Amino acid sequence: MKKLYILIGCDSDPDRPGFLPGVAEEGKSWRGLVEGPEILKNAAKGATDSNGKTVKVTWVLRVDEQVRLLYGDYGWVLSNFKEHLLHLEKEGDELGWHPHFYKYSQSNNRWYQELRDMKFQVEMLEGAYSAFMRELPGRAKSVRTGWIFHNNETMLKLSELNVEVDFSALPGMRTNVRENDPMPYNIFDWYATGYEPYYPSISDYRRPAADGGESLSILEIPNFVSRSFVWSMMGGLHLTKKMKNPRHLIDALSRPTYWINITGKPNLFSPVASALDRHLKNSKGTEFFVSYFHADELLETGSAMYSLNGMVANLRTLLQICERRGFAPEFITAKEVPGLLGE
Repeated sequence: MKKLYILIGCDSDPDRPGFLPGVAEEGKSWRGLVEGPEILKNAAKGATDSNGKTVKVTWVLRVDEQVRLLYGDYGWVLSNFKEHLLHLEKEGDELGWHPHFYKYSQSNNRWYQELRDMKFQVEMLEGAYSAFMRELPGRAKSVRTGWIFHNNETMLKLSELNVEVDFSALPGMRTNVRENDPMPYNIFDWYATGYEPYYPSISDYRRPAADGGESLSILEIPNFVSRSFVWSMMGGLHLTKKMKNPRHLIDALSRPTYWINITGKPNLFSPVASALDRHLKNSKGTEFFVSYFHADELLETGSAMYSLNGMVANLRTLLQICERRGFAPEFITAKEVPGLLGE
């Protein structure tokens, strides 16, 4: 039987102010990471793969400069929640890494995304990885970067640190800095990236190396996206309004792409599910479905877009598509992918 490997990651950030009730300060509440895993496992018990297993999650953990500044140590999340995290690993989940390139502006009293200081980015990755290995040796085999941001230097550094897998890429999508914004956030560029796993070129993290070019040793696994023109336009309009930059609408026209978290409400997730259904209908081999969510989306948020119930419904939809198209679904973690590709 043909196989669909389902990889679900969780950006295990602190709870977001304004998203989770009662959270007032950036970086200080961790209910999603602490309470969310058990809630998810209980809710998803009936959604099992072809091996009778429930969803595995690659919990990518915040070990970065923001954590160091707030708590005094890159590895605070690992040391403070170590017993909890090791329990998740014992149940079959993976403990990966989710570094944000955050800096703090004292004058503006605001966190922002450092886009240009590559020396800071590389040194932060080195220090944070060292702390990860101190607290949980042998983990951090896989990474999803904060706001899925990369450049050639950050991807090279992860490869040098012997990280095996990055699953940040959203093929066909990028965001552009808001007009006149000196302290941006949520900026990334995967516009030129294809849909299949690849080893990035040393000269362009978004693509595999051309013939004769040098590749990095880290495997990039793109998230699954829809190429719906209508939904791409809706997303482009949303980003144009949010980022105050019309280039998002131009991108939506020139390379239609739509994506939403696995926790998205089912009507919002349906274009992604429909795209998978069409893809499997025409496939004769092994396929991968990659998606992710945020830890606080597992709690009672009142969000109009994301919910635990949405995630469970969407997982069931994926399993139903597999049954209809003759694919055996199997939940996996990120570090398993190279082996499944025979590498």
